[in-house]
Amino acid sequence: MSYDVRLAGPEDLAVVLGLMSESRGPVNAWPDVASDRQRAMWDRMMGSDGLSVYLAESPEEPVATAALQVMPSLGYDCRPAAFIEAVVVAVAHRRRGAGRALMQRVLEDCRAQGCHKVQLLSHKRHAADGAYDFYHSLGFTQEAAGFRLYL
Repeated sequence: MSYDVRLAGPEDLAVVLGLMSESRGPVNAWPDVASDRQRAMWDRMMGSDGLSVYLAESPEEPVATAALQVMPSLGYDCRPAAFIEAVVVAVAHRRRGAGRALMQRVLEDCRAQGCHKVQLLSHKRHAADGAYDFYHSLGFTQEAAGFRLYL
């Protein structure tokens, strides 16, 4: 199957929330209607310089999303660093090329912006579900310890 990848726009909030909700499972799913807080955050995201949200679409529907933040840097000869977050592929489209099409577009945009490096985090629970193998197949390597502090 072929997938088209595009930048999400202000009208795509419900689509992105739907994809993210599916990844959380039925017990943790978000309501069908975006909250005021989610709408305000989406508006902020859509207006943030250096932040892009992507959608991969099958001929019938959006099936994957990811967010890219490109951060200016004084290091690396003033080349920016890129951070990929919230990569979600609908269960029915996993291992069918949707994630690859999505990530290839994101990485192309990183190259076009002159990024020195691209970083992403994937929870250790995804080591066994194929996500780590997928990221390795795109050229990512595990080379640093990640740390989180939930506030």
